[in-house]
Amino acid sequence: MANDTNRCEQLRKLRDNVLHEIAVLQENRTQEEHEGVGNPIEIVNVIKSLQETLITIDFELQKCPPLA
Repeated sequence: MANDTNRCEQLRKLRDNVLHEIAVLQENRTQEEHEGVGNPIEIVNVIKSLQETLITIDFELQKCPPLA
């Protein structure tokens, strides 16, 4: 049971981190598109990958008990 609780806590932290990274990358993509530098296609691919990871994390979190 403690392992499940620990796993759920780790998943929640991971979800928060992934959401933060997606937001930062989206901001960077917008800025780079405005400035005409960087590779927005690469950033878009990373964002898509993180969004797919987020779906997996959310699926696993459904197995966790709700926060008190």
